[in-house]
Amino acid sequence: MPPDPDDEQHGEPRFALGQRLSLDAERAVWRQVGDEIVILDIPTGTYLTLNSSAVALWKLLEEAASPAELGAELVATYGISEARAAEDVQRFLQAVQERSLIVPGP
Repeated sequence: MPPDPDDEQHGEPRFALGQRLSLDAERAVWRQVGDEIVILDIPTGTYLTLNSSAVALWKLLEEAASPAELGAELVATYGISEARAAEDVQRFLQAVQERSLIVPGP
C-alpha cells in the first residue's frame, strides 16, 4: 500500500496524533537552567538547549505524551491556533527523533 501523502511533510514522516512518545532516558540526561533545558546526548557528547516552548513539550514527554497532547499544551499556553501548534509539534518531534531522543511510550 502506498504511503499516505498526508503523513509526510517535505519527505519527513509525521507522528500520529494518538501515538504516545517518551524520552529515551538511556540516551540523554537533562537539567532545567532558568527558562531553558540543557540536554546531554550521551552517545555523541553533544549538548542541546531548548527554548521555553520546547521546554513545555520536553517536560510532557518525560511522562509520555501524544502529539495531540503536546499541541493542546501549546494552544493553552501560547494561544496559537491548533493548526500552528500541530505543525510546531511535528517539527519538534522530528528534531528530537533525528537525535534518537524519543521512543514509543507506554
